[in-house]
Amino acid sequence: MKKWLWLFGVLLAVTLLAYQFRLYIFAALTQPQMFTSPSFDTQPPALPGMTGELKILALAKTNSYRHAAIPAASAMLQSISDEHGWSIFQTENAAVFNADDLAKFDLVVLNNATGRLFTPEQEAAFVEFVENGGGVVGIHAAGDSSQEWHWYVSELIRARFTGHPMQQHIQPATLIVEDASHPATQHLEASWLRSDEWYNFAESPRGRVNVLISIDETTYDPETEPMADDHPMVWWHEIGRGRVFYSALGHSPEAYSEPRMRTMVTNAMAWAGKL
Repeated sequence: MKKWLWLFGVLLAVTLLAYQFRLYIFAALTQPQMFTSPSFDTQPPALPGMTGELKILALAKTNSYRHAAIPAASAMLQSISDEHGWSIFQTENAAVFNADDLAKFDLVVLNNATGRLFTPEQEAAFVEFVENGGGVVGIHAAGDSSQEWHWYVSELIRARFTGHPMQQHIQPATLIVEDASHPATQHLEASWLRSDEWYNFAESPRGRVNVLISIDETTYDPETEPMADDHPMVWWHEIGRGRVFYSALGHSPEAYSEPRMRTMVTNAMAWAGKL
């Protein structure tokens, strides 16, 4: 009996290793930027005239995992801006993060931007932008663990991503709207059933942020890294005079055609941009 149990254990271990190796090879073939040194931009792009009431810079640069949802999110951001008469400049060139160019914007949207994105000079310009009153809206992968910049993780996002369910990658779950008084959540009911890739964090940021939406872990399988009864998914806080909004929602392209999601992001942008 012990021999069979030992053999079963060996076979299970080999199967898991083979599965992980297959994932590694697939990632290497489809996401090569995850296995190379980050590329940094040094030549800023030419900016168009920004005349709207809200001037938005949307960055979708990826030096790590690139989400297939980026084009859908970009289309949603453009549509929202067109609808409200806002000006938006969307780019993957992080060299726009310099003091002179950032001064032309009210708000930065991080559209699933991943990896080490900025040079030290660009980091300093971004910090100054936020502390002096610039707004930030971070979408989904903007909060993943590929960011190696301490200020970004500890101060801007204020939570360290540790993973998400893998066996049941996309799952339906119930979101709990904890604060419906905020402009970004005032359109939502007390609970919100939707499907997504549900992020886990090393610890809850509650106490350092104002939680708007959390997830009920009893309604899905968080697999190996549960956060139990305190699992925030959407929150806001301030840095200096700047407003920061982060939502871990939005892995799939379909998320950006959801009316509730669109309204949440629209109102978050207006709030962070101080309209």
